[in-house]
Amino acid sequence: MDGDGTMADGGADDARRLELLAPAGDPEALVAAMESGADAVYFGLKTLNARRRAVNFNVEQFRAALAEVRGRGKKAYLTLNIDVAEREVGQAARILALASELGVDAVLVRDPAVLALARELPDLAVHFSTQAAICNSADVAAAGALQVARVVLAREMTLREIAAASKGPVETEVFVQGALCFCVSGRCLLSSWAGGRSGNRGACTSPCRVPWSGVRAGAPTIFSMRDLCGVHRLSDLAACGVRALKIEGRLKNAAWVRRAVSLYREAIDLPNGDTGRWRAAADELAAYAGRQLTCGYWDAERSELTGAALGRGRTSPSSDPTKASAAAEADDQPPNPAASQGADDSSGDGEGLPQYDLEVRVEERSIVCRLTCLGQTTTWTMPKTVVRRPHKAVAIGSMFERLEAAPLAGFELGLGETNEPDYLLVPRAYNAMLDMVSAALRRATKGPSDQVRHPLPSQLQALLEKREPHSLNRLHLGDRPTRVRLAQEQAAEFLTHVSIGEAVVEGLSAESLRRVLGAARSATVIVALPSVFFEADIPGVERLLASCARVGATVEVNSWGGWHLARKARVRMEAGPGLAVLNSLAARELGRLGMRSVTLSLEAGRRQWEELTACCPLPCSLTVFGRPSLMVSRVAVADEQVRGAILEDRRGVRLRARKEAGLWVFRPDEPFDLRNVVNERIRVRHLVVDLVGSPDPLGDWHDVPLPGWERFRFNYDRSLT
Repeated sequence: MDGDGTMADGGADDARRLELLAPAGDPEALVAAMESGADAVYFGLKTLNARRRAVNFNVEQFRAALAEVRGRGKKAYLTLNIDVAEREVGQAARILALASELGVDAVLVRDPAVLALARELPDLAVHFSTQAAICNSADVAAAGALQVARVVLAREMTLREIAAASKGPVETEVFVQGALCFCVSGRCLLSSWAGGRSGNRGACTSPCRVPWSGVRAGAPTIFSMRDLCGVHRLSDLAACGVRALKIEGRLKNAAWVRRAVSLYREAIDLPNGDTGRWRAAADELAAYAGRQLTCGYWDAERSELTGAALGRGRTSPSSDPTKASAAAEADDQPPNPAASQGADDSSGDGEGLPQYDLEVRVEERSIVCRLTCLGQTTTWTMPKTVVRRPHKAVAIGSMFERLEAAPLAGFELGLGETNEPDYLLVPRAYNAMLDMVSAALRRATKGPSDQVRHPLPSQLQALLEKREPHSLNRLHLGDRPTRVRLAQEQAAEFLTHVSIGEAVVEGLSAESLRRVLGAARSATVIVALPSVFFEADIPGVERLLASCARVGATVEVNSWGGWHLARKARVRMEAGPGLAVLNSLAARELGRLGMRSVTLSLEAGRRQWEELTACCPLPCSLTVFGRPSLMVSRVAVADEQVRGAILEDRRGVRLRARKEAGLWVFRPDEPFDLRNVVNERIRVRHLVVDLVGSPDPLGDWHDVPLPGWERFRFNYDRSLT
């Protein structure tokens, strides 16, 4: 098969054997998918899946859906593809036990804890979700070693890379229709950074879709991707060895699903059909979002994938059945301060809705919020922030006016009180407060039908038993940092001037490793492998690992493919931010796979870290300062658009771009900082200062805030959603 789409011999016959996998965001869409010719459907329960804004299925609907699927001779795949918090591991185990008993064909996973639980249920097959960032043949080989039957490949891969990843016994699945993300899936923190809503937890607000100021050339919607369409390239995918074709769309309605599945069913069954007509039909499917279509990644064409958008379709919403899905499509919701956090949660015009009460008190060092709803009271604190652009800030009194004007999560504001109505909230703090209000309301309304209460088999009960925290986790939050994280170009100078016990260094090659080791003096160097690498990068990673083995260096693993290659090289391994954990069972599973220590998820909040470190069975690291990678992208963004620029959205999130290992990485202009936060309930082996992306590493290292000074704390003061 050639890059221009020429089919290899037998491609048409292979195409007929492809499995067509359709989304089912609700029971109606599930039936529509099967009636239209889908071979399999994928769907999630109302808890613990990566499309939390979809209608999804309660337990009774789940049972009925599986009976319907079985009756039609189809397959059913359950999505449990998010990072699971410590208190959610038991719920994940019950979901898996129920899925196994009911005969689900496979479960899609991301979290190592879910992988460990599923391993105890031999009748339940496991697929790696696209959230696992499977980008190359090493990632796929790792899946095989982990007894994962199928992987959903990253959407950024070329046809040649897909073919290389599809040679082994592990089945591969690729997306062929639907939304694309600017960031490699599973590596995005942008929504979490902006307001605590994590894409890795199924709560993304799609901040990449909005205009960004500071773009020096081209459209300001620099991160807004075109939609994927591969209906005219199915024989190429079949020739690559792909097993399944996946349509994205659990937020789309049954009418859209019916049309999409019918189109791809015809293209599979008649591979020599009218591709022009198929592409026209695909354009109609894309009209719901008004975006152009592409399959450029497959041909290594990575420019002109963002920014430009078509006008809305000419068909009126009342006559186009796909339009009903637009209001629920996350990619079509620009996150402005009034709408992004609440408009999607509204129901009706608010008449007759239940009420909630909200009190916001501005105190000397923090903002204390108290929400009462349905007899439940939730209290949380937020840091006070410095307002540099008052014209963009929102007064607390104005926030209450907006909450009174529009319902949130199906509730309307009853009593709203504050001691300082004129106190200004920066956009980030305002959106974070709305996120917290929405999350508290959702918790208050979470009924028993949303939770799975299935009995647990003994082998799963054993896995859920809490362990004592590892004895090396002695430092508490507030102690002096013991590790630094550096880019390879920063390492020599920094380690010459600063005495530090251990340094994690990113971006090293076999050639640069010795230079950094020579400059390290007494510091121990841990070699960080990349979190994203593609097929052509594998030989370089292997050479680096061979050098690490020769000098006895410890390697930080940040992807499943990195783990596979490091294990082959027989080096000492730690799990880094690319395999970060949000629960203790995930840490235990990584320890079973050879990791000597783990890294706590950077997205977690105070409560999640406290609960995890109370029973973390491995030594663990916590990053207390940094400008983390919020997006890593293979899109060919032009240098003149972003290099040296500060990109800012309407929430006040400010990004800088830099090339790292051939990929564009977007980091915040301002760091988060927990170095003056004291919490003796969060105990770890290492407190890490991350200086990668810092314009002044030495200055940032020494600029420790005094007690009481407020710095941005990421999700520490807000619950991770």
